[in-house]
Amino acid sequence: MLVIAEKITRIYNRGQEKIYALRDGSLQIQAGAFVYVTGPSGGGKSTLLHLLGGMDRPDAGHLSVNGFALEKASEEQLTHFRRDNIGFVFQFFNLISSLSALENVMLPQIARGIRAREAQKNAAALLDQLGLASRVRHRPAELSGGEQQRVAIARAIIGSPALVLADEPTGDLDQANAEAIIKLMRDLNAELRITFVVATHNKALVDTNSQVLELRDGVIKES
Repeated sequence: MLVIAEKITRIYNRGQEKIYALRDGSLQIQAGAFVYVTGPSGGGKSTLLHLLGGMDRPDAGHLSVNGFALEKASEEQLTHFRRDNIGFVFQFFNLISSLSALENVMLPQIARGIRAREAQKNAAALLDQLGLASRVRHRPAELSGGEQQRVAIARAIIGSPALVLADEPTGDLDQANAEAIIKLMRDLNAELRITFVVATHNKALVDTNSQVLELRDGVIKES
């Protein structure tokens, strides 16, 4: 199993009140799976993705991703874990506005120590594969929302991570672009066998033949 979570709990303090973002959640995700995480806003979807990506850690329980126990890791270990294992896709793209599409996709490779010329070649090839060959020199403000999200997906998968986490990746797109982005991720999942976990509140986008996790009030249910 790529992901094993056993009774993970995450608690936030709001004054004297304890808020259970996740409550004794258990799940397993196989390598190469495509997983949807659904549920209302505030139900715990983003918290789960932050835990899986090593951006946060559980207060209780066991969580391992690609054989790495996240609850026991130091901050330095988590940094290396994220760099080597995780790709992130966000609702609002999170591209660096001063850099071109090509440069945004080059960045994760540079962080891994790949030389600039090779990183540029790899980024250009991937953007071409995603239909953005004519847009590689454009900055984010010069791209449509759908194009920006394609660049963000390219940035997430450029290093062939074990797991891509997409937090409401279609939330800022119209329905046509949202469907196109989901199809792109499904195609990449099938072609590259990269595991995707996609949080969405838009049930119209969910393929119920895939693994679906529903979070409501911090409780994980699998449907």
